Amino acid sequence: MYFSDTFIKRIYSIGFLLVIVLLLLDLLAYFYYPKTVFGDIFLATREQTPLTWISSLALLFVALSSFSVYLQNKQKIWYFLAIIFFFFSMDDATYFHERVSGFFVDNTSALAFFPSYIWTVIYFPLLAFSLGAFVWLTWKDALKANKKAIITALVILGFAIFLDFLDGFVGKNSGITFCYEQYCNKVVLHLMRLTEEISEVMALGILGYVNIKEHCIIRNDKIS
Repeated sequence: MYFSDTFIKRIYSIGFLLVIVLLLLDLLAYFYYPKTVFGDIFLATREQTPLTWISSLALLFVALSSFSVYLQNKQKIWYFLAIIFFFFSMDDATYFHERVSGFFVDNTSALAFFPSYIWTVIYFPLLAFSLGAFVWLTWKDALKANKKAIITALVILGFAIFLDFLDGFVGKNSGITFCYEQYCNKVVLHLMRLTEEISEVMALGILGYVNIKEHCIIRNDKIS
């Protein structure tokens, strides 16, 4: 599976513009139309919103590019990465990990010690393996410019994971607030969650873009 360089650049440019538009729509919805149909659709910090769709597509492109590399070199690691990222794409689109963590919260106290969202613990082995293997495999063959992009993506993704952990930690500790006023605290929490969602989408988009640029671009010697 190969893509033209022009096609990929346009797809990711459109995706970037959509993220910016959805960011602005979220701010508009939160501050001016919070309890309306417009707010229900465009509040990006809710699950199963247009931004969730973008995030799911970013993961799908990572999965597709991984499967494409597997078809080229038949290395099974790429096959397993494709399956894992396909799963993550489905998970992101269907609210799956929240339902799984909800099941554990309702039916067991085994993970009650964890100070943030339980899904982080449940998914950590799979996340660590998939991201670690994907980054290492992409990094070792990457050009210098693409290596910088990978580092940027990892920094942004690490920041997003930190914000998600902080969100869960604050949610489990009602005594922790960012402001004395309730409205101010709600605004800070929303902006933190919005930043986390945007950062996650951007990081995944960069990783998918780099992998496609490294392995899945149509070149003259591949044109029959």
